[in-house]
Amino acid sequence: MSFAHPEVFFLLLLVPLLLLGAILSSRKRGRAWKKLVASRLQHALVRSGSPVPRWISYSLALLGFALLITAFAGPNAGYEEENETIRGRNLLLAIDISRSMLADDESPNRLAAALASALEVLDHFPNDRIGVIAFSGSPFLQAPLTIDHGAVRETIQQLDPVMLQQLDADWLPRGGSDVAQAVDLAIDTLKDTGQKNNALIIFSDGEHHEGGYEDTAENAKEEGITIFTAGFGTTEGAFLPDSNEKDGRFRDSKGNLVFSRLNTDGLRLLSRKTDGFYTRGSGRHFSGNLETAVERLDRYELEGKKHRVAIPRFQWFLLPAIVLLILSMIINTPWHILGRAAAMALAFLCLPQAAEARILPSTSAEKSLSRGLYKKAMDQFEDEIKRSSGERRARLQMGAGATAYRLNDFDRATAAYSAALLSSDQEVQSAAHYSLGNSLFKLGEESLGSKETPPSEEAMEEIISNWNESLAHYEDALQLTPDQQQTKDNHALVKRRLDELKEEQEQEQQDQEKQEDGEENEENKEDGDSENKDEQKGENPDKGDKEKEDGEPENEGDDPKGNEPGDENEENQPPKNEGDEGEEEQPQGRPEPQQAEQQSPPRENESPEEHARRILSENADFQMTPLMRQEHRQKRPEKDW
Repeated sequence: MSFAHPEVFFLLLLVPLLLLGAILSSRKRGRAWKKLVASRLQHALVRSGSPVPRWISYSLALLGFALLITAFAGPNAGYEEENETIRGRNLLLAIDISRSMLADDESPNRLAAALASALEVLDHFPNDRIGVIAFSGSPFLQAPLTIDHGAVRETIQQLDPVMLQQLDADWLPRGGSDVAQAVDLAIDTLKDTGQKNNALIIFSDGEHHEGGYEDTAENAKEEGITIFTAGFGTTEGAFLPDSNEKDGRFRDSKGNLVFSRLNTDGLRLLSRKTDGFYTRGSGRHFSGNLETAVERLDRYELEGKKHRVAIPRFQWFLLPAIVLLILSMIINTPWHILGRAAAMALAFLCLPQAAEARILPSTSAEKSLSRGLYKKAMDQFEDEIKRSSGERRARLQMGAGATAYRLNDFDRATAAYSAALLSSDQEVQSAAHYSLGNSLFKLGEESLGSKETPPSEEAMEEIISNWNESLAHYEDALQLTPDQQQTKDNHALVKRRLDELKEEQEQEQQDQEKQEDGEENEENKEDGDSENKDEQKGENPDKGDKEKEDGEPENEGDDPKGNEPGDENEENQPPKNEGDEGEEEQPQGRPEPQQAEQQSPPRENESPEEHARRILSENADFQMTPLMRQEHRQKRPEKDW
């Protein structure tokens, strides 16, 4: 037999010291009462009992103490080989690597932000099996489900957006984003594990060109897969980059610039249908909410390495020590006191249990909250939460959330109410969803600011995201308790405020676009006026000189000859040159040299050679500049981003 902590045996030195102290104390006590009572009255006033039970009780206590020290020393007897088992869950990470994920409306771009969020999820679940699916037009399993998180981390890091931009354009994924096919592959992968109640986390911008979300979500729900989605990008969007183009922007098969925006409809549908949730990007509380939600999933035992462990035998000494200590107390206790204690214990066991538990446990923190001592209540709730677990911990989180809400600390309230969702009581879950909806609405309203200081575009996106999540929690609360009128009223209020905010945002965007279009039209108009004036001057300099002399302005819609549109009288026809009779009329864009010479007479101080060179240049069929060589490319799909 071996001991894991042999240094504990030094405590056995206390046993003889305690025995010696008991002997000396007994002798001193015997002398004391004899001095207090006269010897002639001792037989009448003092009832002396036998010291044997007392010494038996003390001996049993010392022996139990020695056995207790031996148990603490960690005795081991023999060895056995056992498989290392880890209790974990199955989590699949689906990462969108389509070309639209290279847009830079996220810093530095959408794909880099998605990969950072995936690595953060990997750190939050160290004991779970995690796999990676990369998808664009078609999905593929990049890393199978495994507990080797080092290999998963390397796989995620290989999807570097800088590397994707530096590679040849033909290597980049084509065919757009097909989230539905990625979910189908995840369903097949998780089905092969033979386990139910798994999780799929999708990182995408929602830029989809295919449908099928409804059927895919139903299939995932039937297989027990909960889908959590994170959207990357902004509603303002950005142009897609392309290093092979001169202006650095990507074009589709028709040569049009491609502009990509965040599309949340499909992502929200998948998460809502499978009892998951959607969040904008990684979100302020994405990891915490995800950890809270995943805690509900079933854990499975995963086999690890075999190792040799010593067989602990502390129970051989602990159980006798407890029995000896109990016997020592019983032997040294009067029988009437034992009977009274037994009656009290029986009465306590027969007390009726409460029929219905309150949401908040009756604690000192709850009393401080009811008295309005919010800061003190928050400190007390945090201390009690650290010492509690299970259902009590979830109910204490409700109290912490209510306290933070009254302190206007809505971030803290949101985190506490999210943790309270782990409760198994339907009433507590409904109250947590309702309170979480209120906190998210207040969090967005706090970021809204005033009319004098409107929020930035990023703050506006955060407000809309918080209010969308608030509506989702109100809906979850109504599913649990459909008769809650207050929840319905709050849902209607937040929905109305959200619609008004979106209308204001769209109106501002339309006003800005109209202003930009007006400025562009003014610039085009000025350029067109100047070009018309130059063209008129070049075609008929005599008329231009006459108009300058008369001081009359030119009409933009008049014919260069001064005729009204539609006049075809002979008076208004240009005179024919001698020798032109019988000849066919030349096309307007290619005048004969003689006609060109009449339309463009020599200028002052211009030699005949310069005059001829100018006429040839003005009437040339094409400019003598080298044509751009176009490379032959394969036919591209209509949407490949």
